[in-house]
Amino acid sequence: MAEIQNILSLWHECEQAGEQAVLATVVKTQGSSYRLPGARMLMTRGGVRAGSVSGGCLEDDLVKKAWWLTEPGPIIRRYDTTPDGEIAAEYGLGCNGIIHVQLERITAGNTVLDLLRQARSSRSPASVAHMLAPKELVGRRLTVDVHGRAEHNLADSALAAALQLAAETARTGRESFLWKEDGREAFVETLSPAIRLLIFGAGDDAIALANLAKHFGWEVAVYDGRAHYARPDRFPMTDSVAVRHPGMVAQLPLDPWTVAVTMSHSYSQDLQVLTELSETSVLAYIGVLGPRKRTEQMFEEAGLARLAESPALHSPMGLDIGAEGPDQVALAVISEIQAVVNKRTGGPLGQRHGSIHAREDDASLSSGKRPVLTGACG
Repeated sequence: MAEIQNILSLWHECEQAGEQAVLATVVKTQGSSYRLPGARMLMTRGGVRAGSVSGGCLEDDLVKKAWWLTEPGPIIRRYDTTPDGEIAAEYGLGCNGIIHVQLERITAGNTVLDLLRQARSSRSPASVAHMLAPKELVGRRLTVDVHGRAEHNLADSALAAALQLAAETARTGRESFLWKEDGREAFVETLSPAIRLLIFGAGDDAIALANLAKHFGWEVAVYDGRAHYARPDRFPMTDSVAVRHPGMVAQLPLDPWTVAVTMSHSYSQDLQVLTELSETSVLAYIGVLGPRKRTEQMFEEAGLARLAESPALHSPMGLDIGAEGPDQVALAVISEIQAVVNKRTGGPLGQRHGSIHAREDDASLSSGKRPVLTGACG
C-alpha cells in the first residue's frame, strides 16, 4: 500500500539526516480494531509522521508520548477501546477492542524497515517474529530475509529455533499470525512485495486504471502494441511504459504478487496477450475488459480451455458496482483485484457474518497452528 512507501520515504529522510525516529507497530488486537497487526506508523522527533495504527484516534497520543515512553527502550502500549476501557471516553473510540502497539526508537539500518525495502525491491517475501511476552523480551526479534537467511538477538537458542520455524512458515505461507508457547508470545508477520499490475492496452481508460493503482502504492507497467499509445507522457505516474511485441509476456518477471489485465480494445492484441498469459499459472488475477461473449470467442478461437477454467480469470473484469466511464471502471477493477488478492468475494460488508477481517478467534491461537489475529472496525 501507499503508506508503506510513505514510511520508507520518511525513514530515508531521517537516515540521510542522521536522525532517530520512533516506529509504532500494531502487534496484537483483541476484539475489533480499525487496523490489523502489522500496521505501522513512523514518527520523527519533530512530529512528522507517516502511516497509521488506527483510524486517526490514537495517532495524536502516540506522537505526543512516543519519545518519552521509549526512553527506557522498546515497549508495548495497550489501548483498550471497549466501552468500559480506560481510554474509550477520552478518545471517543467506537472500535470496541483492545490494541497493542509496539513502540521502539530506531536508527539507520533498522532491521524491519530494511527488510521492507528488500521485500519490495527484490519482490520476495521476508518475515519477522516480534517478541511480545515475557515483558523483558519486548524488542527482541528473529527475522528471515528474502533469501531465507535467519538472524536474531535472542539469548535462548531453543526459543530462536522455534521462532525461526514460525517465521519460515509465515514467509512461505505469506500469512501473519500470533505464536504462543510456554507463556511466551510473539507476533510473526510476513513482509510482502507490493502488488504489481500489468496493463495490456494503453487507451484512455488505462490511464485511469494506472493512476488509481499508483494511488494505492502498487507497481504499474503498461504495454501496448501501438507506439502512439504506449508513450510515457500519457502515463506520468506509471513505473514503466513499453511497446508490446509478440512473446513479451514470457520475458516479464512474473510472481504471485503480479496481476494482469487486457484492455486494448483490439481483438487481435487481447487474443495474443491472453494466449501468452495462458502459459503461466503464477498470476493471482487475469482480467479481461469487454463482454463475456467476446472473451469466449477468443478462447474458442485460440483453444484456451485451460485459461477459461482458471480461477485467476475474471471476465468481464471488475466488481458489479454499476461502473460507467473510465474512473468508475478503474474503481471496479481495482476493487476486484484487491478482493482476489485478499481472498475475498467482494460482497457487501453488511452481509458478512462475524469479523469483517475474517480472523480466527483468540481461543484458537497456539504454537502449532497458523491463525491470524482478530480485528474489525468501521
